[in-house]
Amino acid sequence: METLTWLISIKFILECKRKIFCKKYEGLIRSSVLENVRKILDCWTNLWYTSYKCKDCGEIKHINFTCKSRFCNSCSKPQSDLRIDKIFSRLPRWIWYHHIILTIPEESRDFFKRHRKALSILPKIASDSVRYFLRKDQKIIPWIIAVIHTFWSKLNRNPHVHLLITHWWYSTKHKTFIKDRFFLPYKAIRIARTKQLIKHLKIWVKQNLAWEAVRAEISFLDKFYDYKNKEGKPTSWYGFFSQQRLGFESIITYIWRYIKKPVIAQSRILDYDWENVIFNFKDKTENNKIKEITCTDIEFLELLVQHIPNKHAHMIYYSGIFANRIKAKYLKIINALYPSNRCFPRVPQNFRSRLAMLTDRDPLKCFCGWWMCKYKRFIPWYKPYFYDPP
Repeated sequence: METLTWLISIKFILECKRKIFCKKYEGLIRSSVLENVRKILDCWTNLWYTSYKCKDCGEIKHINFTCKSRFCNSCSKPQSDLRIDKIFSRLPRWIWYHHIILTIPEESRDFFKRHRKALSILPKIASDSVRYFLRKDQKIIPWIIAVIHTFWSKLNRNPHVHLLITHWWYSTKHKTFIKDRFFLPYKAIRIARTKQLIKHLKIWVKQNLAWEAVRAEISFLDKFYDYKNKEGKPTSWYGFFSQQRLGFESIITYIWRYIKKPVIAQSRILDYDWENVIFNFKDKTENNKIKEITCTDIEFLELLVQHIPNKHAHMIYYSGIFANRIKAKYLKIINALYPSNRCFPRVPQNFRSRLAMLTDRDPLKCFCGWWMCKYKRFIPWYKPYFYDPP
């Protein structure tokens, strides 16, 4: 059987199996999935382009527009770098922080698959459970960033929240900023977050669902108050609380790279024989041992598209001093009191500067030594493919 030996791309698999996938799940595909798939198929090909012409030799170069889709591997990389660079410019340097991961039971994940809009409740309740303890007992306001991840290493659906809590906080008692460390009651936060999440999910169900579905969903959520595992033993919802750390570059890069990028890198796709796809993953239950999974191409696309968020869905939640209503006021004070020099260079903002940094040569400089000028912009007479029905 013929197999592919070069780097296999998600776009290539979509071009081969797009029609079969749309026919199998006709009427069940979300509009955000159709939009992202159409964009990636037109990236660098059917979109508009700008022409540049050399004044000396007359050479013409076409630079195509990109789709800027979250599902596209080539377009999502610079978008992810820009987002990470923006966060680095906001946060003060060399501060202590906590990294917290809060998950939900495996049996409750079906609820968020049926109702994707309810995902916005997860980061809000996770950050509020931490803020409630700090405001009540210690009277402080920390900096909290909550990010939603909906996947796991096997590409299965596993909604969980990453919390980044800094140890720079504002004291409402002393009316000043203090750089110190505080204690987090891990068990109390897990219990409080579980109760508040189920409570707010019930409120969301009553406000957004029809009356026929409300009773079934509420009874489904009630059984997770005293949730028991498969062995029948009571267990709390899993939560990972890291030790106090100094320097947050690596963890922010890890968390933010999946906000604007697909859930799998193309280098993880090992083989594709026009029917089955083989990709690897790190099994965290066995000390990050690398394993392989074989599935059909239709199943592989189904695993990918289930993690495409709905349009205008918020995957990041800022709380505390990072809240939009007060961050402009407090960040100016903190930057004046504790100035910090940037250790990372600015990420290039456009295609020309990124390509020049990669190849050490300006792409708009002709081989004859002259600079190219904008010649014309081509706009096709037809609409791009991703505006048409599949």
